[in-house]
Amino acid sequence: MSTDLVPPTVPRPLAESAVPEGCPAWNGEQTRRWVSALPPRWLLPRLVGVRDEVVTLTLCGTAVALGYIGLEPYLAALLPLQVLWVLLRPELVRVSAPALVAAVVAVEGIEWPTLVATGVVAVASLVLAEVRLRARRRQKAYAMEAAGGAVAPAPGAGVPLRRGRFLVGWGLVAMAAGGTLTGLTSDGTAPAVGFLLAGLGLSIVVSGALGRIRARRLLAAPVPVLRVLVREGTQARTEVFAADDVRAERPLFAVSVGEVDPEEEPDGDESDEDDDEAALLEMLDNDAPGPLREAVLYGVPYDGAEVVLVSADEEPGEEAPLVERSDGPVRPLTVLPSEEALPEVAVPVQPVLRWRAGWLDALATLILVQWGVWIGWRSFTDPGNALWEQVLVGLIGVWGAARVPVKLAWRITADRSGLWINGLTKVTHIPWDQLLSARHQSLELKLRRRGGESWAVSAPGWKRLQRRRGLVHPYDRLAAQLTTLIADPSLRPTGESEERERGRVLWPWAAVLAVGWVAVLVLARVNL
Repeated sequence: MSTDLVPPTVPRPLAESAVPEGCPAWNGEQTRRWVSALPPRWLLPRLVGVRDEVVTLTLCGTAVALGYIGLEPYLAALLPLQVLWVLLRPELVRVSAPALVAAVVAVEGIEWPTLVATGVVAVASLVLAEVRLRARRRQKAYAMEAAGGAVAPAPGAGVPLRRGRFLVGWGLVAMAAGGTLTGLTSDGTAPAVGFLLAGLGLSIVVSGALGRIRARRLLAAPVPVLRVLVREGTQARTEVFAADDVRAERPLFAVSVGEVDPEEEPDGDESDEDDDEAALLEMLDNDAPGPLREAVLYGVPYDGAEVVLVSADEEPGEEAPLVERSDGPVRPLTVLPSEEALPEVAVPVQPVLRWRAGWLDALATLILVQWGVWIGWRSFTDPGNALWEQVLVGLIGVWGAARVPVKLAWRITADRSGLWINGLTKVTHIPWDQLLSARHQSLELKLRRRGGESWAVSAPGWKRLQRRRGLVHPYDRLAAQLTTLIADPSLRPTGESEERERGRVLWPWAAVLAVGWVAVLVLARVNL
């Protein structure tokens, strides 16, 4: 969002009694040095707006594609897993890269073309992982220097530590499921998916174990402390800012945290766990950022670290500080909405304003359709594929048929009462007082409304080319215009839109595409 639309705020103050003696503020040149120690952007573990399920689906699709072209199932899984471990768990690469070479030698023997290709992948993975690990060491050094020797025991040391138990359990289940799937059949892509699922389970187990070990170390002895600012960000993660970043323009990192209850019994309470799950679901549904608050950071922040945060409470009037432990690793942020300021736009007052899908949406749809057709063709032209694989492809195609009309024909109409957005089964009305924000992050344009509901559409973009050529992404322009209308009611449309101006429901087109898709697949199956 443009900084002209985000005035400086006064963070909610933290009681001085909650600040350890001699705790310095983390700001200015110190935070800039910490950011400069980050690895290249393309090696970061996570980009803002890119969800974990997108990464997982991409890996699954890669494994399936490699299995289709005839690669051995274990290699079809291990190669994309190397990418995952370089990005998220570089500690694993020191073991996985040599294991990849050893597996190839054990299964394939000394076949030089395969061995050389595998060696190149292993060496490249080790080099990239080492870049990540060296960056961590630099981050640790700069954070320790910023603390200036100030240390204090992390609060909540006597509260039972749950960190990692859930992940280890789910990881073991995933490994068992992957092993079962691999043993069911040796044909098709099932073995590759099985190996991949087992590898993902191993990643989850390692993540849980490392998180638990680091959390125990954090609570075992006094740790460095720093004064910072925090706020509840999107996707149930807390964003941490420099102590002097009162505009909240540049979050340093994000971390998932959970409140520490000093009255919790050592054995835990199932009802408390249920309450925590409900709170987590509520946070996931509502991605509006919370208020900016003063806080003390316990621990050394770096990519993958565990921390404790003591901050002012989000609720006004609450004097007791809020104590939270990390439920997930620290993830530095560099691709941020604040770095891509919305363009300045003029919004003249008109009776009705309208926006609709454009050429970028058509390009995104073409990519989706090409991917679906390729998957369907490969599945149904191979008579050896199992029936469940073909049914799965058919269902994916039906899902795509429901998405294509929305991506090609979405329309937003603004009048005096609010926004009207056509969709698959209905035209949604969002009154102006219910609309919270419009934001373009990563590939997605998202409109958020009160109650945690949102509407989103995605299309490709290339930030570097946009900056170099001075181009404005259509979603950036639309987000800027809507942001202006949200901030200034005097610029909103003055008329009432008619029903025909608001667009039509799109399910008839989706039904036609779905029927056509199924008919083509059935004919292909019959003619084999």
